[in-house]
Amino acid sequence: MKPKTQVYSILVVDIERFGRRANPVQLWLRERMYEIVGKAFSESGIDAESGPKPSDRGDGFFWLLSGTDRTALTGRFVEVLDQKLRAHARTSNEEGALRLRVALHQGDVTDHGPGWVGEELNTACRLVDIEPLRTALASGPRAGLALAVSGDWHRQVVRHEDSSVASDTFRCVPFDAKEIQGAQAWIRVPGYDAPPGIPGTRTEGASRGAATGRDGWTTRADGGAARGDGGTRGEGERGDGAAPAGQGPFAGARFDRVNQVFGGDQIVHGGQTFRWGSDPEESAERDGGDGNGA
Repeated sequence: MKPKTQVYSILVVDIERFGRRANPVQLWLRERMYEIVGKAFSESGIDAESGPKPSDRGDGFFWLLSGTDRTALTGRFVEVLDQKLRAHARTSNEEGALRLRVALHQGDVTDHGPGWVGEELNTACRLVDIEPLRTALASGPRAGLALAVSGDWHRQVVRHEDSSVASDTFRCVPFDAKEIQGAQAWIRVPGYDAPPGIPGTRTEGASRGAATGRDGWTTRADGGAARGDGGTRGEGERGDGAAPAGQGPFAGARFDRVNQVFGGDQIVHGGQTFRWGSDPEESAERDGGDGNGA
């Protein structure tokens, strides 16, 4: 009989620093992991019991979910899971710490009898191990977990900005792992406005190593940036589209009238003077003379 293939939402979790713990601690952490994830499913209204059972991976598991509300899985479930992991942390020492890397993807997975097989399952398992996700979790001590979603998951679920998924807190990172090259993943760390410890941008659709942010800048793989109009941003420039001090069309200008806001429509009542170049009085003080540099 031909193996049955079905589209599943794929949840993968992995315990941080699992292999550094002694065997009795590992066993206890696994028990706590299953208990906490199960409660998070229940409290977020996700039925995980009617489908396949989780498949163990030693330091974690993958769970195939059929007919699941992906918005609830990305939003409410992740929030409840993080809260429960943080509650665990308040009563645990470093040896008993339980923090998770979590990955979400979806696609065709085939029931092969003894186990499961499929390219999308491989992708999900690769996703939970990417270095930016490890770095984000290690750099976010307040959080109980760090979440990575695939580019497809982000496009279909996260980018629609349902308030429950906190879409503004996701950042795009390169996803390269073994057979996967040039892909994108999106990372979120609950409790942080952006994933700590990693560079990233908000907007997908750019090539590997570069993505265009909402401010119109494109962050390059080398850490620099470029505007869509061909301008560039160096290491010290601002990411809000404004030029740093001493650069740009108003470089050297002095404004006699204070509290002006430049950008958008401006209405000015009364006179206004622009003085280009340095302040003569400042120059005099700096040069120790009368302002002419003598």
